[in-house]
Amino acid sequence: MKKTKELIYIVDKVRLSLLRGLFFRPFLAHSSKVPLIGKNVKILAIWKLTTGKRCYLGDNSYVECYASYGVKLGDRVTIRENSWIQCRSGFNELGEGLEIGNGTYIGPSAVIGVGGMITIGNNCQIGARFTLSAESHVRNQDNENYVSGDVKRIGISIGNHCWIGNNVTILDGVTIGDNVVIGAGSVVTKSMPSNVICYGVPARINQ
Repeated sequence: MKKTKELIYIVDKVRLSLLRGLFFRPFLAHSSKVPLIGKNVKILAIWKLTTGKRCYLGDNSYVECYASYGVKLGDRVTIRENSWIQCRSGFNELGEGLEIGNGTYIGPSAVIGVGGMITIGNNCQIGARFTLSAESHVRNQDNENYVSGDVKRIGISIGNHCWIGNNVTILDGVTIGDNVVIGAGSVVTKSMPSNVICYGVPARINQ
């Protein structure tokens, strides 16, 4: 009986997500496939969102696609519940864009701030409360504080087949190679080569 109820719940959730996806599909970028859309999902500038096959946006997620390049999700991309994606830091300050490769999974409550270009490769597994911030404030010569200083947007790149734990933060200007493991709770402030394990605040390569 319990298994039957669980199966009914899963079928209903998929069916409703598909119906929402069918509703959104005419407004997406023309090359998009029908996505699965959770409850209370908000998508701004939806015409700049491209979705591949069997993409899923979890309940209560916010996706704002005002970026020069837009937001592109590959096939089988999952972005779990309560996630937040923003592609501009001011009304007229559009970010460059976000691209997520095929088969990548991002856990609940992710925060992705797009200033510079952000790319995430294929088949990455990313834990809950993941944070990417592709811009940073710098103090200029005329100001003594960072709040009113200039904004720098370099971008972030994450390679293929990376495994990133819960509560990881990756800062602007960082490039992560392929097959990298990043331990839970790490703050990544500098680039990491392929095939390494790193962790800590700031993250360092495990020797």
